[in-house]
Amino acid sequence: MNVVVLMSTWQGERLVEEQLRSILDQLPTGGRVIVRDDGSTDETVARVQALGDSRITVTCGPNVGFVRSFFKLLDAAPDDADLIMLSDQDDVWLPNKIERAAAHLAPLQDKPALYCSRLRLVNEQLLPLGLSPMWERPPSFRNALTENIVTGCTCAINRAALPLARQYGDPDRIYFHDWWLYLVIAAFGQVVVDREPTILYRQHGANAIGMGSGMERYLAILRFLRKKNWVHIMYEQIENFRAVHAAELNAVDRQLLDTYFDSRRPTTAMRLLITPARFRQSLVGDVLLRLLLLGSWITGRGLISRPR
Repeated sequence: MNVVVLMSTWQGERLVEEQLRSILDQLPTGGRVIVRDDGSTDETVARVQALGDSRITVTCGPNVGFVRSFFKLLDAAPDDADLIMLSDQDDVWLPNKIERAAAHLAPLQDKPALYCSRLRLVNEQLLPLGLSPMWERPPSFRNALTENIVTGCTCAINRAALPLARQYGDPDRIYFHDWWLYLVIAAFGQVVVDREPTILYRQHGANAIGMGSGMERYLAILRFLRKKNWVHIMYEQIENFRAVHAAELNAVDRQLLDTYFDSRRPTTAMRLLITPARFRQSLVGDVLLRLLLLGSWITGRGLISRPR
C-alpha cells in the first residue's frame, strides 16, 4: 500500500523528532512523509533533516498558517497514493495507527472516504489526561454543517477522496482544514470514526487549538469563543462550500442547505434557531449553537464577517 503522511511544521524543534520517529517506525515499505515547514525561524527544519531518513521529503515555504499549509500539502500529495494521512508536529502516533486507518478504509476504496479516530489526551510529558469524546451519533452531512467531529491529526483519506480534498475554493473562508474535509467528504462520500484512540495528543500552551476531556472540553470551547466568532467561521465555510459544491449535492442535502444555511436569506437562520431538528452530537451542543446564533444576531455581527 502506498502510504503518504503529510506534516505541516512551525516552530516545532522540541517535539518534531519524537513525532516523526513514531510515524517512521510503522511506515510500510514504500511509504513517504512529506513535511512542509511553514516559515519556522527555529531549528525545526534542521531537526527533521538530521534524522537522515530518505523517506522524508522537506519543503520550506512562507508562513501561511496551518490551514493553507495543509492545503498546499494536499495539492502536493502524489496522485497514486492509496492512503493519505495528516500529522501534527508535536504528538506521538500509537504503533497501530496506520494499520487501523488502512483497515477501516479498505472496504471503501471505490468511494471517497475519510477515517478519523479518538485521541488519548496527554500532557507535554505524555502523562495521561483522558480521552476525547466518543460521538454517539454517526457522522453525517447534517452534523458537518454545524460541528466538527474530525481531529485533523487523526485523519486519513483514500485515493478517491484526494480530488475532493483539493477542491477547497477560497481558503480564506476556511478556518479549520479538518472541518472542511469532514463537510466535503460527508457530502459526497463516507466518514468512518474509530472508537479506539490511535494517537497521544499533547495538550500544551502552543497548541493551535487543543482539546480537553469532560468539562475541560467546554472550557476550552469558551476560551476559543472569547477570541473568535464561531457563527462567522461556520457560515463562511458553508458559503464557500455552496460556491464550490452546492450544484453537485443530492436533492435532500441541497434542500437542507437552502432551508437552514443561506447567509443571503436571514430567514433561514431563524428557521435554524427555532427548529426542533438536531444538528450537533449532543443536546448541549445544539443549545450552544442556537445561543451563538442568537448572540451574533442580537449584537448585529451578522452571519458572515464580510459581505459577498
